[in-house]
Amino acid sequence: MNPPDFLDFLGLCRTHDPGHDEPRSIPDWEYVQKLASALVDHDRLLVVKSRQMMVTWIGCSWLLYRALTGGPGQHLVLSKEERSAKELIERIRFLYEHLPPEISVKQARFRSEGISFAESDSQILSLPATPHAVRGRSPRTVFWDEMAFTPYDEEIWTAVKPAVDSGGRFFGVSTPNGPSGVFARLVHSGATSFQTIHLHYSLNPERDKTWRVSAKSGLSISKWRREQELSFEGAEGRVYDQFDSRTHIINRMSRPGRKKGQRLFRGVDFGYLHPAAVWAVEEPDGGLTIFDCLLGDRWPVQKFAQRILAIDARYGLTEKDFHHTAVDPAGAASTDFGIRPIEALEAAGIRVVHRSSNIAPGVEAVRSLLLDANGEVKLKVHSRCTKLIEAFQSYAWDEEGEVPHKDGIHDHLMDALRYLVINLPRFQRLPLTTTPRVAGLETRKRR
Repeated sequence: MNPPDFLDFLGLCRTHDPGHDEPRSIPDWEYVQKLASALVDHDRLLVVKSRQMMVTWIGCSWLLYRALTGGPGQHLVLSKEERSAKELIERIRFLYEHLPPEISVKQARFRSEGISFAESDSQILSLPATPHAVRGRSPRTVFWDEMAFTPYDEEIWTAVKPAVDSGGRFFGVSTPNGPSGVFARLVHSGATSFQTIHLHYSLNPERDKTWRVSAKSGLSISKWRREQELSFEGAEGRVYDQFDSRTHIINRMSRPGRKKGQRLFRGVDFGYLHPAAVWAVEEPDGGLTIFDCLLGDRWPVQKFAQRILAIDARYGLTEKDFHHTAVDPAGAASTDFGIRPIEALEAAGIRVVHRSSNIAPGVEAVRSLLLDANGEVKLKVHSRCTKLIEAFQSYAWDEEGEVPHKDGIHDHLMDALRYLVINLPRFQRLPLTTTPRVAGLETRKRR
């Protein structure tokens, strides 16, 4: 039989939704038809989208359609990391295996990085973002998923562009991730060679008021605007510009650890000259109150540990009262004196946890507690924490708006708070080391 056109082919595709046991058809919604038509009509297409709009499934379907009907050639899907690359090829395999028998072809060969079709002499490759991933290839189709979140995007675009200029089809899709990077530049360049379409969540018939309330929960206002409102806003001014003394500072609180259901945590940054610690109580409703803080001055780690225990004693607390103490993972390394700071805390009887992280996910987690997109405040600071309050009001982006400025004082308390937050049980599934940028925040530097 003659191959169907792409819109008909899309109607034959089945997707896998983790929330459903059975394969599902791609809905025949108006924005889906618009995107399918744009893929057919334009050689260079950019899609700025809200999250979870099925655009990745549609892109995988387009790549499969091109491989099955477009004759010999190589078709590439690019993603931000190796895990995502494997996930995308699995999506394409799922699509292929659930096509009607009269559409699928024989002798399809599956590998972890791709699929080859002997009858059409075509190949689909899924590649993670590396500087040389595309170099030396001449793909007929390029589908670049999560384009704004891909590391080495400049190098990859330099390698992709010659293939696109020589007649290849290009489809780049992403939610916004700040004003910098190849995706933002191409979207805002006004180049007539690119067709750009915007897919806002309101186009999805399933996105109602109830969904919006649920989706906003736990997201800062700025992240909501980026992930759902298609905003390319970047970082400027204070890192925690949501912090408001009238909203976030309290003068009274019950004695920490005495109410049923409360959990106590500490956060520790070992610092260079100024080690820092913060104490927090988490309420059963998720509210977090920072009730004390500590900023040292050229203290050896043993003295720092003693001061931590002295503050515990002030509240009548012992180590058994704390769920854990979240610390700077750099403390696992030996100092010039052969002492690991983490071991010094453990020797003092302090139970520690840590995990490696980029800066951006931790900053975003703190921002979401200060004020989420629903307007809920989940983080309070007691007025006795004067140095922490000063840090909130002084902690600022660097001149390029890419990383918080390291001033040697305020950043240590902010880091201690960040370690505390990202190690809270509620954030244990938060991916901490894969996002290259958030709203202009460079996260390749780790702490």
